[in-house]
Amino acid sequence: MKNTKIRQILNRLMAEKKIRVAELARRINLPQPTVHRIATGACEHPHLSSLEPIANFFSINVDQLKGHEPIPWLDRVTKVPLLNWNEISDKPIKLREKQNFEFILTDADVGKAGFALKIKDSSMDPVFPINTVLIIDPERQPRDRNYIIAKLLNHSEVIFRQLLIDAGNHYLKPLSPDFEQYKMTRLNNNDKIMGIVVQAKRDWEN
Repeated sequence: MKNTKIRQILNRLMAEKKIRVAELARRINLPQPTVHRIATGACEHPHLSSLEPIANFFSINVDQLKGHEPIPWLDRVTKVPLLNWNEISDKPIKLREKQNFEFILTDADVGKAGFALKIKDSSMDPVFPINTVLIIDPERQPRDRNYIIAKLLNHSEVIFRQLLIDAGNHYLKPLSPDFEQYKMTRLNNNDKIMGIVVQAKRDWEN
């Protein structure tokens, strides 16, 4: 009988940390076949000596790895599709039904229409460097100083900016000092806020 519970939990942990079996085995100094058997559920009764280094790597205990105790941050994890900037539409929820998207795991409180974007320019440096992954919720109501993505009438793609609200007017502000010459852009009636950033994720290891 396969050890389905440990397999499911371990694979969710590896997906969240974006690590593969071979790399995990190397980091915890266990034979790759041993980790592979646990990750596939082929090992019915993994030894404690194998489970402890795995649990320690993910900062949990063995009972959590076995499914006897909850992992609060993992139990809240959901997945959202990673989209290209030109794929954002008025109805992004339909994109989640497709199967050809990479999915990003997040523990943020994001609605069913949530999606992810990867920053490709330096307009929001240094707070949001290039390749930072943004988790977007298009169903939230924007508030002053939220970070948002917006579709402007004179831009072909959505842009990422900070929202400033003053006397009923909405302005978009880049953070990078290199964009100071652009200052702030006022939102017009034909412009549209497409979503609120609820989380930013970045891998610090290459």
